[in-house]
Formats: sequence, C-alpha cells, structure tokens
Amino acid sequence: MEEESTPTHLGKKWKNDSFHSTFEQADAIRQKLLRIWVDNPVHEGMEVKVKYMPSKNRFVVKTRRHPDFDMKPQRETKKNGKGKRRNKKNTDRTKFDPTAGF
Repeated sequence: MEEESTPTHLGKKWKNDSFHSTFEQADAIRQKLLRIWVDNPVHEGMEVKVKYMPSKNRFVVKTRRHPDFDMKPQRETKKNGKGKRRNKKNTDRTKFDPTAGF
C-alpha cells in the first residue's frame, strides 16, 4: 500500500517562558501575562499557552507573537544574476581593429 504524505505547514515557533511543577502555578503565570498584555499596544497579538511535558513531568508556559501581527520587511523582487552575466558585453574588445595589419 502507498502512503500519501501531506505537507505540514509549521507556524511560528513558541518560546519557553517558564517551567512549573503544577498546572495551577503555570496557569497563574499565564493569566498574569495575559493581564499585562491586554492594555499594552506593544504586546498586541501575543499568545500564551500551558503545555504538559511528560518527559520532565512538568508544565511549561509558552509564548509567541501571532504570525499575523509580525511586521515582515517587504523585500523587493530580486533579479536573477544569471541573465546579467550572460548579456554583459565586453567593451574592451571591438569586432574590427583598424590598427591590425595584413
């Protein structure tokens, strides 16, 4: 049987803010961050979540800025340099050299 591979679209990465031994402690930090960010326009679009890490038996508070709020610099379309090298004329050499003798 053939397995179809579906492309995965990964979003922006989350940063670990803090680690806690109980969910209540982690949730308190999450609520605190949300209260701080709600009135500050600098933190517009920030997200926070609590995730359980079974390998460490701990809870982690993760933060990120939502990708829609990121200011990405607009890049100008970059031209391929291949055509420029290919079409470049050698101006030092001419087709007809009148000083050349027979």
